[in-house]
Parts: sequence; structure tokens; C-alpha cells
Amino acid sequence: MIRRLAALAGAAAFAVVPAWAAPVSAQDGECGGVVVVVDRHDEHDPEVGCAEDPATGIEALTQAGFEVDEVASFPGAVCRIDRYPRAECADMPEAGASWSYWHGDGEKWTFSSVGAGTFEPDPGDIEGWVFGDGSAPPSIEPGQAAVAAREAEGESESESESTPSSTWLIGAVALVAIIALAVWRRRRGSAS
Repeated sequence: MIRRLAALAGAAAFAVVPAWAAPVSAQDGECGGVVVVVDRHDEHDPEVGCAEDPATGIEALTQAGFEVDEVASFPGAVCRIDRYPRAECADMPEAGASWSYWHGDGEKWTFSSVGAGTFEPDPGDIEGWVFGDGSAPPSIEPGQAAVAAREAEGESESESESTPSSTWLIGAVALVAIIALAVWRRRRGSAS
């Protein structure tokens, strides 16, 4: 019995970890800012994020959770997103192996005529980044990207709502440990 209680206390302690790692909920399950798509055009699916209030296209990328490395000799030009590709960022990348910047209107993508360092996105805008030669837009339609962003934000919200408070879990683990110790002492005292 004591071993079972100790095992239960140990299992409960490990159950606390996922609660601490649960994401924080976003704005009512919707992207209230700018939807950002990053598409490597390889075996990876496009990634979608939400930027709450970016001042520029570069800032939209970072607010949406992507790591951005700019070209050292050309500030505002994107060299790598999430460390892809593995390239030096001192000079501009080759034309056929660089990130292109796109804007979506819900149905179609349009290549950006303005650099991401100076473009000022508005709430509700959909932006795309594609690695390649710049001829193909993101492989997900802008409307699908907006839906994916809403779903991702909704999942974050529902996970945070359904995850019990870590304080309650810590209290429960402590209570189980105290009970196990009390039972162990009682049995040890009666065995003497």
C-alpha cells in the first residue's frame, strides 16, 4: 500500500510538468493582428503564426514566433527564417535561394513591391514568406492561412482553459506525499 501511494505521488509529480508548459491563450481564439505564413517549399508544411501589433513586416515575423536573421550588408532584407537556409548572412543570398515576401487578400497572393523592413501591416493583413526563386507564392491560400491561425490560437486557448492550475497540482502532489508518509509512519510504528 505504501509503495502504491509513493508511486502515485511520483506519477502526480510528473503530471505537473505539462501543466507548466501549457501555452498562454491568445485573443479570444482569433488572430486579432497579422497572420504570417512561412513556407520553405520543401517537405515541411507551411507554418502559420500571429503577430499582434507589428510596425513592419520584419516585426510581424518575429512577433509571430519566427527567428529572423537579416542580411548584414542590407538591413531589412531577410537572410534566414528559423535558421533556414544554412547560409552566411553577410551578403545578399543568391536570387534563386532567398526568401520572397508576399501579401494575401483572402483569395490570392501578390508579390510585395515594398520591402518588409518598411512595409506597415494592418490588423487583418495576411503576409507570406517563401524560400526559393521568388516565382511561387506560399503553397497555402491566404484564406486557409487565416483559418489555420484562428485554429492554432483557439487550440492554445482551449488547452490553457482545460489545464488545471499548477498550484492545485502542486498541492495535490504534496497532499499525496504527506498521506503516504503518514501511512508509512503508522505502519512502521505498529510493526515495532
